[in-house]
Amino acid sequence: MSVRTVVGFYRAHWLSLTLMGGIMALYFASALVHEDYWHVLAGVLALALVVGWLWSRYDPPTAT
Repeated sequence: MSVRTVVGFYRAHWLSLTLMGGIMALYFASALVHEDYWHVLAGVLALALVVGWLWSRYDPPTAT
C-alpha cells in the first residue's frame, strides 16, 4: 500500500469518510464522557468494518 493508493482512496470516498469521521468523533466523545467503554469498543469495531467495506470496493486506477 502506497501513499498514492491511500490518497486515491480518500479522494474516492472523501464525503463518506468525512461525515463518518465527524459522527464518530461525536459518538466517541459522548461515550468517553459517560465512561461507557463498551460503546467506544463497539464504535471502533463499526468504524473498522465500514472503512474495510469501503476499501474492498475501492478500485485504484491503473498507471498508464
